[in-house]
This record gives sequence, structure tokens and C-alpha cells, in this order.
Amino acid sequence: MATDASELVIPAFHDVLGDVMCHGHTHYWLHGGRGSTKSSFVSVAIVLLVLARPDANAVVVRRFSNTLRDSVFEQVQWAIGALGLTRWFRARVSPMELTYLPTGQRIVFRGADDPLKLKGTKFGRGYAAVVWFEELDQFDGIDAVRSILNSLRRGGDDFWIFYTYNPPRTLWSWVNREELERERRADTLVRRSSYLDVVGSHPEWLGAPFVEEAEWLRESDERAWRSEYLGEVTGTGGSVFGNVVGRRLTDAQCRGFARTRTGVDWGWFPDPWRFVRCGWVPGERRLFLFEELTANRKTPAETGAMAADALTYADAPGEEPYRHDELIWCDDTPDGKQSMAVWRRDLGLRVRPARKSNMRRLSYEWLAGLREIAIDPVRCPLAYEEFRLKEFERGRDGEWVDEIPDGNDHSIDAVRYAMMDDVLRGA
Repeated sequence: MATDASELVIPAFHDVLGDVMCHGHTHYWLHGGRGSTKSSFVSVAIVLLVLARPDANAVVVRRFSNTLRDSVFEQVQWAIGALGLTRWFRARVSPMELTYLPTGQRIVFRGADDPLKLKGTKFGRGYAAVVWFEELDQFDGIDAVRSILNSLRRGGDDFWIFYTYNPPRTLWSWVNREELERERRADTLVRRSSYLDVVGSHPEWLGAPFVEEAEWLRESDERAWRSEYLGEVTGTGGSVFGNVVGRRLTDAQCRGFARTRTGVDWGWFPDPWRFVRCGWVPGERRLFLFEELTANRKTPAETGAMAADALTYADAPGEEPYRHDELIWCDDTPDGKQSMAVWRRDLGLRVRPARKSNMRRLSYEWLAGLREIAIDPVRCPLAYEEFRLKEFERGRDGEWVDEIPDGNDHSIDAVRYAMMDDVLRGA
């Protein structure tokens, strides 16, 4: 190769390239804004994998077939040329593919709107070890993506799946919700990039007009700039909680809160039972969510045992665990009163009904008014999703209205009950 591959990708992707080549993960979830070079990176990685693995073929997929030639097909040909390998590859347009001449390995390009061609993809040598979904947000949903993978991932043991896209603004987009799940998966490497990563190392790749346009938007409409150029999920202006951040918390931090709050939202099926624990720092008006339990079809004795187990822990490493006498604030429903009675009588738990009468709106506003709600997305994935995605209702004309819809809010409700006494005291 005439060019060192590391010279073709920005430093922000150097560790990702190393991970790809040693097969550190199966899935590579790369999202970001315009000019972030994520697609350039994937095209280089695919060519390198074909060279490194004689049994590896690649399938590049976009939602629509008529978008392939001027996007990913040209992109992979650029990578081949930049690596000094043009004479070793043959390009064909019908069918659209690139063939590595020394071995016959192929990089094929397919549209998801032509399922017969996609499912009928066969290779004379090796298997479809590499799959790239470009403009992932244009696909019909994660089930459609899984269906494609199920038809392609056959005949081998090692696979590399790349996903690239610019995140839609709306928090409820399926791809944004799936990204939250991917952050928790051990087999997936998630990386967000932006043009700022490129400007810091290779500004000539973007050119002055691109940077000037980005900076103009930054000054004139920061929300649009963050969405379009940074790849942030900014929402559409209707988010209930603009103060939520994802933050990993250590065991020591979880044990170290001077004030903890615990809440329960009762449920059986399909609505779940939900238990949360929080750390409250009133002087800073910061709330930390660090523990979450969920269940369906569990009796009061079973959920009580789960709560008791959550409250049984050691104050420091090496010390003996013991039951902490923390107050649990619960949803005050008829079934909840019966469950609380079981918890008190049989398990000795200290539980009280939250004084929630006509307090839904006030408690939402109180939480939204905190300086920060920090949620550990690994310890509390359901709460992290609910708080991030909660939006106001829209009217018939599509405009936001001052109402907060019910649904997908069981962790939010458990947090509201945990904090209700503080809400009522105006803490």
C-alpha cells in the first residue's frame, strides 16, 4: 500500500481502527454530524479487512438502491485509491460491486428496497464477514436491520457490522432509542464524531467554505448547529427534561451520598413494578440516579425481597453488608397500600405513601428545574431512556402544547415519589 492507513482517518478514529483490525467488537455504531468523516473511516476499514482476511467479503447497504452509486460506491473506490490499491480491484456497476483480483473477494452494494437481490447475495469464496449500513436512520427500524443481518450473517464465525448516520433531532426516533441500548452492549463500540474532530487535525479535508458555513450556523442558530454539525440529539424543542445527563457512577460514589431517596411505582402486567434509588445533593440542586429494579407479575413478597436486597449493602469495601433503614416512598394506590402492608409486616421495610394528590405537574416542573439530573445509563437504563425521551404533547397543528402525556414513565414516576417530600417542602 502506498499510503499508511492511519493517515487517511482522523486521530479520533485511530483507536477504533485498531479495535476493528483486532476484532475487539462485532458492532461499530458511528454517529455524528456533517463532515465528521465517519463514512470515510468505514470505507478504509472495509478495504483493510478484505485485505487482511482472505475469507472476508463485504456488503454495503443503503435504504434505497438509487442512492448507492454516488455515495458509498464512490466512497469505497476513494478508499481503494487512497490506499494505492486501484490496480488490484475491478469495479462493475451492474451488478454494483468491487472485486479484489488476487483472491476474488468482493465488496457488493445493495439497496434494502430490493430484498430479492439483497437476500440472494452469494459469494464463491468466503462469506459476508463485513456489513455496512449507511444512513441507518433511513431504514424502517431495527427489526428491518436485523432481518437483513439474519440473511447475510451465515457461513463464518467473525463478523464486523458498521452503522453510520446523522442522528435525527427527534428524541423518539428509533435510531436514537437504539443508540441508548447500544451504549450498554458489550459487543458494540459506540463513537460520536463531528467536524471539530477533523478541524483539529486535518482542516484541509473539509475546506474553508465548509467551516465558515458551520460557524455561521453556530452563531445564528446554535440548536441547529449542534444537531447538524455536532450530531447531537437536540430534540425538537419539546423535551420535558433539558437537564438530564448520562454519567457513569462508581460503587464508591453510589455509597457516598449523604442523602439518598428511594421510590416505587407499583405495577403487575403489562405495566411493570419499578424501584429506583437516588442520591440527592440539595445545596447543588443535583439529583443522581444510580439504582433501578423492574419486574412483572411479582407478588408483594417477591418485590419486597428485591427491595430488601437492594438496601442490603456494605458501607465500604471489605465490611459486612447490612440492611439500611432507608425510607421508601411509594405510589399510593389501593393495591399499593396492600403491598406496603406486606412489606412492613413481613419484611420490616420502612415504607410510606407519597403525597401525590394533584402533584404530577408540580413534581415534573420541580425535577425539570433542577440544575442537573445525572443518570447512570448502565445502572439505570430504563430511567435514562424515559427521562431523555419525555416530550410535551403536540396539538393537531403539530405545535407543542403545555401538557405532559402519560406512558413510558414508570421510572420517572418512581423518582417523583422518591422526591415528593422534597417537592412539597420546596427543597
